[in-house]
Amino acid sequence: MITFSFFGSSHGEGYGGTVRGLPDGFSFSVSEVNKQLALRKQGYGRSSRQNFDDVVRFEGADSDIVTVRGELRFFVANKSKETRPEFTALRSGHGDVVGQARFDDMSVRQIAELTSARSSVCYVVLGAVCKLLLSAQGIYTYHYVEKIGGIASRNRYVFGRSEKEPHFFVLHCPCRYATGLMCQAIDKAREKGNSLGGIVAVGATGVPMGIGEIAPYCERLDAVIAANMLGIPSVKGIQFGIGDKYASSDGVSSHDELTVEEGKIVYATNKCGGIVSGITTGQDILFHLTVKPVPTVKGVQTVDAVTHQTVEQHYERADTCVVPNVGVVAENILAYVIANQMLKQNKL
Repeated sequence: MITFSFFGSSHGEGYGGTVRGLPDGFSFSVSEVNKQLALRKQGYGRSSRQNFDDVVRFEGADSDIVTVRGELRFFVANKSKETRPEFTALRSGHGDVVGQARFDDMSVRQIAELTSARSSVCYVVLGAVCKLLLSAQGIYTYHYVEKIGGIASRNRYVFGRSEKEPHFFVLHCPCRYATGLMCQAIDKAREKGNSLGGIVAVGATGVPMGIGEIAPYCERLDAVIAANMLGIPSVKGIQFGIGDKYASSDGVSSHDELTVEEGKIVYATNKCGGIVSGITTGQDILFHLTVKPVPTVKGVQTVDAVTHQTVEQHYERADTCVVPNVGVVAENILAYVIANQMLKQNKL
Protein backbone atom coordinates (compact mmCIF):
# COMPACT_ATOMS: atom_id res chain seq x y z
CA MET A 1 0.00 0.00 0.00
CA ILE A 2 1.30 3.44 -0.97
CA THR A 3 1.32 6.13 1.73
CA PHE A 4 2.71 9.65 1.51
CA SER A 5 3.22 12.93 3.36
CA PHE A 6 3.80 16.33 1.79
CA PHE A 7 5.00 19.73 3.03
CA GLY A 8 5.76 23.22 1.71
CA SER A 9 4.25 26.57 0.70
CA SER A 10 3.72 28.41 -2.57
CA HIS A 11 6.13 31.27 -1.77
CA GLY A 12 8.57 29.54 0.57
CA GLU A 13 11.48 27.31 -0.37
CA GLY A 14 9.27 24.84 -2.19
CA TYR A 15 7.35 21.59 -1.77
CA GLY A 16 8.56 18.14 -0.82
CA GLY A 17 7.37 14.82 0.41
CA THR A 18 7.98 11.21 1.36
CA VAL A 19 6.39 8.26 -0.44
CA ARG A 20 6.30 4.79 1.08
CA GLY A 21 5.05 1.46 -0.24
CA LEU A 22 6.42 1.52 -3.79
CA PRO A 23 7.97 -1.80 -4.84
CA ASP A 24 11.60 -2.07 -3.76
CA GLY A 25 13.89 -2.29 -6.76
CA PHE A 26 11.56 -0.37 -9.08
CA SER A 27 13.62 2.03 -11.21
CA PHE A 28 12.33 5.10 -13.02
CA SER A 29 13.57 8.14 -14.94
CA VAL A 30 13.60 11.53 -13.20
CA SER A 31 13.29 13.27 -16.57
CA GLU A 32 9.97 11.48 -17.16
CA VAL A 33 8.66 12.84 -13.86
CA ASN A 34 9.84 16.33 -14.86
CA LYS A 35 7.88 16.03 -18.11
CA GLN A 36 4.67 15.68 -16.11
CA LEU A 37 5.65 18.65 -13.95
CA ALA A 38 6.20 20.67 -17.13
CA LEU A 39 2.76 19.71 -18.45
CA ARG A 40 1.20 20.85 -15.17
CA LYS A 41 2.57 24.36 -15.76
CA GLN A 42 2.08 24.68 -19.51
CA GLY A 43 -1.01 25.71 -21.39
CA TYR A 44 -2.85 28.68 -22.78
CA GLY A 45 -4.33 30.75 -19.98
CA ARG A 46 -1.67 30.35 -17.30
CA SER A 47 -0.22 33.36 -15.47
CA SER A 48 3.30 34.76 -15.89
CA ARG A 49 4.38 32.92 -12.74
CA GLN A 50 4.33 29.68 -14.76
CA ASN A 51 7.24 30.82 -16.94
CA PHE A 52 9.86 28.90 -14.93
CA ASP A 53 10.52 25.16 -14.89
CA ASP A 54 9.70 22.88 -11.99
CA VAL A 55 12.47 20.35 -11.40
CA VAL A 56 12.16 17.51 -8.90
CA ARG A 57 15.13 16.36 -6.84
CA PHE A 58 15.05 12.87 -5.29
CA GLU A 59 17.10 12.28 -2.16
CA GLY A 60 20.17 10.16 -2.84
CA ALA A 61 19.80 10.32 -6.63
CA ASP A 62 23.00 11.10 -8.52
CA SER A 63 21.73 10.34 -12.03
CA ASP A 64 18.52 10.38 -14.07
CA ILE A 65 17.62 6.87 -12.92
CA VAL A 66 16.23 6.41 -9.41
CA THR A 67 15.77 3.00 -7.82
CA VAL A 68 13.29 2.69 -4.97
CA ARG A 69 14.87 1.47 -1.74
CA GLY A 70 12.32 1.89 1.02
CA GLU A 71 11.20 5.52 1.36
CA LEU A 72 11.27 7.84 -1.64
CA ARG A 73 11.96 11.46 -0.67
CA PHE A 74 11.71 14.39 -3.08
CA PHE A 75 11.75 18.19 -3.24
CA VAL A 76 10.59 20.72 -5.85
CA ALA A 77 12.05 24.19 -5.29
CA ASN A 78 10.09 27.39 -5.82
CA LYS A 79 11.80 29.80 -8.19
CA SER A 80 9.65 32.65 -6.87
CA LYS A 81 10.05 33.29 -3.12
CA GLU A 82 8.52 36.77 -3.07
CA THR A 83 6.62 37.67 0.09
CA ARG A 84 3.12 38.74 -0.80
CA PRO A 85 1.39 41.39 1.35
CA GLU A 86 -1.56 40.74 3.62
CA PHE A 87 -5.03 41.52 2.26
CA THR A 88 -8.54 41.72 3.70
CA ALA A 89 -10.83 42.05 0.64
CA LEU A 90 -12.14 38.50 0.83
CA ARG A 91 -12.58 36.19 -2.16
CA SER A 92 -15.69 34.02 -1.72
CA GLY A 93 -14.53 31.37 -4.19
CA HIS A 94 -11.17 30.90 -2.49
CA GLY A 95 -10.49 29.60 1.02
CA ASP A 96 -10.25 33.09 2.53
CA VAL A 97 -13.46 33.01 4.60
CA VAL A 98 -13.94 29.32 5.38
CA GLY A 99 -10.23 28.90 6.13
CA GLN A 100 -10.37 31.47 8.89
CA ALA A 101 -13.50 29.82 10.28
CA ARG A 102 -11.49 26.61 10.56
CA PHE A 103 -8.15 28.14 11.60
CA ASP A 104 -8.94 31.29 13.54
CA ASP A 105 -5.28 31.95 14.34
CA MET A 106 -4.30 32.31 10.66
CA SER A 107 -4.41 35.46 8.53
CA VAL A 108 -6.13 35.63 5.15
CA ARG A 109 -2.72 35.55 3.44
CA GLN A 110 -1.70 32.46 5.39
CA ILE A 111 -4.93 30.74 4.35
CA ALA A 112 -4.23 31.68 0.73
CA GLU A 113 -0.79 30.07 0.97
CA LEU A 114 -2.24 26.95 2.59
CA THR A 115 -4.86 26.49 -0.12
CA SER A 116 -2.56 27.30 -3.05
CA ALA A 117 -2.93 24.99 -6.04
CA ARG A 118 0.86 24.97 -6.33
CA SER A 119 0.79 22.14 -3.79
CA SER A 120 -0.36 19.95 -6.69
CA VAL A 121 3.32 19.58 -7.69
CA CYS A 122 3.45 16.93 -4.95
CA TYR A 123 0.50 15.03 -6.39
CA VAL A 124 2.08 15.11 -9.83
CA VAL A 125 5.43 13.76 -8.59
CA LEU A 126 3.65 10.91 -6.77
CA GLY A 127 1.43 10.17 -9.75
CA ALA A 128 4.19 10.45 -12.34
CA VAL A 129 6.17 7.74 -10.56
CA CYS A 130 3.03 5.59 -10.43
CA LYS A 131 2.42 6.23 -14.14
CA LEU A 132 5.84 4.76 -14.88
CA LEU A 133 5.11 1.80 -12.63
CA LEU A 134 1.83 1.13 -14.45
CA SER A 135 3.25 1.63 -17.94
CA ALA A 136 5.56 -1.34 -17.37
CA GLN A 137 2.34 -3.39 -17.15
CA GLY A 138 0.77 -1.83 -20.25
CA ILE A 139 -1.52 0.49 -18.26
CA TYR A 140 -1.64 4.16 -19.25
CA THR A 141 -3.54 7.19 -17.98
CA TYR A 142 -4.64 10.10 -20.15
CA HIS A 143 -6.80 13.23 -20.21
CA TYR A 144 -8.30 15.64 -22.72
CA VAL A 145 -10.32 18.85 -22.60
CA GLU A 146 -13.96 18.64 -23.70
CA LYS A 147 -15.16 22.15 -22.92
CA ILE A 148 -13.86 25.57 -21.89
CA GLY A 149 -16.13 28.58 -21.32
CA GLY A 150 -19.08 26.93 -23.06
CA ILE A 151 -17.06 26.00 -26.17
CA ALA A 152 -17.12 22.22 -26.73
CA SER A 153 -14.80 19.96 -28.70
CA ARG A 154 -16.30 18.55 -31.89
CA ASN A 155 -13.77 15.74 -32.27
CA ARG A 156 -13.59 12.39 -30.52
CA TYR A 157 -10.43 11.77 -28.52
CA VAL A 158 -8.39 8.72 -29.58
CA PHE A 159 -5.71 7.56 -27.14
CA GLY A 160 -2.23 7.62 -28.69
CA ARG A 161 -3.44 9.44 -31.80
CA SER A 162 -4.94 12.73 -30.65
CA GLU A 163 -1.73 13.61 -28.79
CA LYS A 164 0.15 13.56 -32.09
CA GLU A 165 -1.89 16.43 -33.54
CA PRO A 166 0.21 19.66 -33.51
CA HIS A 167 -2.55 21.70 -31.85
CA PHE A 168 -3.27 19.24 -29.02
CA PHE A 169 -0.95 20.54 -26.32
CA VAL A 170 -2.13 24.13 -26.69
CA LEU A 171 -5.17 23.24 -24.56
CA HIS A 172 -5.09 19.42 -24.57
CA CYS A 173 -8.21 19.44 -26.77
CA PRO A 174 -8.60 16.96 -29.67
CA CYS A 175 -10.46 19.52 -31.81
CA ARG A 176 -8.37 22.13 -33.64
CA TYR A 177 -11.39 24.33 -34.42
CA ALA A 178 -12.58 24.36 -30.80
CA THR A 179 -9.03 25.01 -29.59
CA GLY A 180 -8.91 28.23 -31.62
CA LEU A 181 -12.24 29.43 -30.22
CA MET A 182 -11.20 28.50 -26.69
CA CYS A 183 -8.00 30.52 -27.00
CA GLN A 184 -9.99 33.55 -28.20
CA ALA A 185 -12.35 33.20 -25.23
CA ILE A 186 -9.39 32.97 -22.84
CA ASP A 187 -7.86 36.12 -24.37
CA LYS A 188 -11.11 38.04 -23.85
CA ALA A 189 -11.42 36.83 -20.27
CA ARG A 190 -7.82 37.80 -19.52
CA GLU A 191 -8.34 41.32 -20.87
CA LYS A 192 -11.24 41.77 -18.44
CA GLY A 193 -9.45 40.22 -15.47
CA ASN A 194 -11.92 37.34 -15.62
CA SER A 195 -11.47 33.55 -15.75
CA LEU A 196 -13.02 30.47 -17.40
CA GLY A 197 -13.93 26.96 -16.27
CA GLY A 198 -14.71 23.84 -18.25
CA ILE A 199 -14.83 20.06 -18.43
CA VAL A 200 -11.87 17.69 -18.69
CA ALA A 201 -12.09 13.96 -19.33
CA VAL A 202 -9.67 11.65 -17.50
CA GLY A 203 -9.09 7.99 -18.20
CA ALA A 204 -6.94 4.90 -17.95
CA THR A 205 -6.51 2.18 -20.55
CA GLY A 206 -5.17 -1.34 -20.10
CA VAL A 207 -6.55 -1.81 -16.58
CA PRO A 208 -7.63 -5.47 -16.25
CA MET A 209 -11.04 -6.57 -15.02
CA GLY A 210 -11.31 -7.23 -11.30
CA ILE A 211 -9.42 -4.30 -9.77
CA GLY A 212 -11.20 -2.64 -6.84
CA GLU A 213 -13.46 -3.41 -3.89
CA ILE A 214 -17.19 -3.90 -3.35
CA ALA A 215 -17.29 -3.25 0.39
CA PRO A 216 -17.11 -1.15 2.43
CA TYR A 217 -18.77 1.50 0.26
CA CYS A 218 -15.97 4.03 0.79
CA GLU A 219 -13.40 1.56 -0.62
CA ARG A 220 -15.14 1.05 -3.95
CA LEU A 221 -12.74 2.09 -6.70
CA ASP A 222 -15.02 4.79 -8.13
CA ALA A 223 -15.56 6.17 -4.62
CA VAL A 224 -11.81 6.33 -4.01
CA ILE A 225 -11.24 7.97 -7.40
CA ALA A 226 -13.99 10.53 -6.72
CA ALA A 227 -12.60 11.39 -3.28
CA ASN A 228 -9.14 11.99 -4.73
CA MET A 229 -10.40 13.99 -7.72
CA LEU A 230 -12.62 16.26 -5.65
CA GLY A 231 -9.57 17.14 -3.57
CA ILE A 232 -7.97 18.85 -6.56
CA PRO A 233 -8.34 22.65 -6.33
CA SER A 234 -11.05 23.93 -8.73
CA VAL A 235 -12.74 20.53 -9.25
CA LYS A 236 -16.43 20.76 -8.33
CA GLY A 237 -17.94 17.65 -9.91
CA ILE A 238 -17.27 14.20 -11.35
CA GLN A 239 -19.29 11.91 -13.63
CA PHE A 240 -18.34 8.40 -14.69
CA GLY A 241 -19.15 7.04 -18.14
CA ILE A 242 -22.28 8.56 -19.68
CA GLY A 243 -22.87 10.49 -16.43
CA ASP A 244 -26.07 12.52 -16.29
CA LYS A 245 -27.41 10.79 -19.42
CA TYR A 246 -28.38 7.97 -17.07
CA ALA A 247 -31.05 10.30 -15.65
CA SER A 248 -32.93 10.48 -18.98
CA SER A 249 -32.44 6.85 -20.09
CA ASP A 250 -34.05 3.55 -19.09
CA GLY A 251 -32.72 0.28 -17.73
CA VAL A 252 -32.84 -1.48 -21.08
CA SER A 253 -30.77 1.07 -22.97
CA SER A 254 -28.46 2.44 -20.28
CA HIS A 255 -26.41 -0.61 -19.32
CA ASP A 256 -23.46 -2.20 -21.09
CA GLU A 257 -23.49 -5.18 -23.38
CA LEU A 258 -21.58 -8.37 -22.62
CA THR A 259 -19.92 -10.69 -25.10
CA VAL A 260 -17.49 -13.62 -25.18
CA GLU A 261 -13.93 -13.33 -26.45
CA GLU A 262 -11.46 -16.21 -26.39
CA GLY A 263 -13.68 -18.10 -23.99
CA LYS A 264 -14.05 -15.23 -21.49
CA ILE A 265 -17.04 -13.01 -20.74
CA VAL A 266 -16.10 -9.37 -21.38
CA TYR A 267 -17.76 -5.97 -21.57
CA ALA A 268 -18.43 -5.00 -25.18
CA THR A 269 -19.39 -1.38 -24.41
CA ASN A 270 -18.39 1.20 -21.81
CA LYS A 271 -21.36 3.30 -20.74
CA CYS A 272 -20.42 2.76 -17.08
CA GLY A 273 -16.97 4.33 -17.39
CA GLY A 274 -15.06 1.12 -16.75
CA ILE A 275 -16.27 0.47 -13.18
CA VAL A 276 -19.26 -1.53 -11.89
CA SER A 277 -19.92 -2.16 -8.18
CA GLY A 278 -16.56 -0.60 -7.39
CA ILE A 279 -14.61 -3.02 -9.61
CA THR A 280 -13.06 -2.51 -13.04
CA THR A 281 -14.70 -4.04 -16.11
CA GLY A 282 -11.60 -4.26 -18.32
CA GLN A 283 -12.77 -1.32 -20.42
CA ASP A 284 -11.17 2.11 -20.03
CA ILE A 285 -11.78 3.85 -16.73
CA LEU A 286 -13.31 7.13 -17.91
CA PHE A 287 -14.82 10.08 -16.06
CA HIS A 288 -15.40 13.79 -16.54
CA LEU A 289 -14.43 16.54 -14.13
CA THR A 290 -16.19 19.89 -13.87
CA VAL A 291 -13.60 22.62 -13.27
CA LYS A 292 -14.74 25.96 -11.85
CA PRO A 293 -13.25 29.28 -13.04
CA VAL A 294 -10.31 30.52 -10.97
CA PRO A 295 -11.83 32.72 -8.21
CA THR A 296 -9.22 35.51 -8.30
CA VAL A 297 -10.89 37.93 -10.73
CA LYS A 298 -11.48 41.68 -11.09
CA GLY A 299 -14.67 43.63 -10.49
CA VAL A 300 -16.36 41.46 -7.85
CA GLN A 301 -17.95 43.15 -4.84
CA THR A 302 -17.16 41.55 -1.49
CA VAL A 303 -16.72 42.26 2.22
CA ASP A 304 -13.59 43.48 3.99
CA ALA A 305 -12.47 41.09 6.73
CA VAL A 306 -11.61 43.94 9.15
CA THR A 307 -14.06 46.77 8.43
CA HIS A 308 -16.98 44.61 7.20
CA GLN A 309 -17.52 47.27 4.54
CA THR A 310 -18.37 46.49 0.91
CA VAL A 311 -15.19 46.61 -1.20
CA GLU A 312 -13.88 45.21 -4.46
CA GLN A 313 -12.47 41.69 -4.15
CA HIS A 314 -8.71 41.35 -3.81
CA TYR A 315 -6.95 40.72 -7.13
CA GLU A 316 -3.42 39.60 -7.84
CA ARG A 317 -1.64 37.81 -10.65
CA ALA A 318 -3.66 34.72 -11.43
CA ASP A 319 -4.38 32.15 -14.13
CA THR A 320 -7.19 32.77 -16.59
CA CYS A 321 -7.93 29.10 -17.29
CA VAL A 322 -6.56 25.95 -15.62
CA VAL A 323 -8.82 23.28 -17.17
CA PRO A 324 -6.00 21.49 -19.10
CA ASN A 325 -3.70 21.66 -16.08
CA VAL A 326 -6.33 20.14 -13.81
CA GLY A 327 -6.37 17.30 -16.34
CA VAL A 328 -2.63 16.75 -15.89
CA VAL A 329 -2.96 16.66 -12.10
CA ALA A 330 -6.00 14.37 -12.28
CA GLU A 331 -4.35 11.95 -14.70
CA ASN A 332 -1.38 11.56 -12.37
CA ILE A 333 -3.56 11.15 -9.29
CA LEU A 334 -5.56 8.48 -11.13
CA ALA A 335 -2.31 6.60 -11.74
CA TYR A 336 -1.60 6.68 -8.00
CA VAL A 337 -5.10 5.36 -7.14
CA ILE A 338 -4.88 2.50 -9.65
CA ALA A 339 -1.32 1.55 -8.69
CA ASN A 340 -2.20 1.60 -4.99
CA GLN A 341 -5.22 -0.67 -5.50
CA MET A 342 -3.27 -3.10 -7.69
CA LEU A 343 -0.49 -3.29 -5.09
CA LYS A 344 -3.10 -4.07 -2.43
CA GLN A 345 -4.32 -6.94 -4.60
CA ASN A 346 -0.77 -8.11 -5.41
CA LYS A 347 -1.37 -7.35 -9.10
CA LEU A 348 1.80 -5.27 -9.55
